[in-house]
Amino acid sequence: MKNALWLKRTNPFLLVVLVVQVATGLGHDILPEEWFEWIHPTGGLLLVLLAAVHLALNWNWVKSVYLSSGPR
Repeated sequence: MKNALWLKRTNPFLLVVLVVQVATGLGHDILPEEWFEWIHPTGGLLLVLLAAVHLALNWNWVKSVYLSSGPR
């Protein structure tokens, strides 16, 4: 139950950071250079960290689905 609560908090942030990364990546010609140079690398770091947290919180599911030796 504790993981579910953390996932409910983490997933919206992960979605927002992902959308910001895509938007700044596609719109880097529109944004001022200073904004892009601050937002995109910072967002990339946050995306990696939040994805790692997301993976850690879902690790039991990953093990049961992808790492189990049973029949598929």
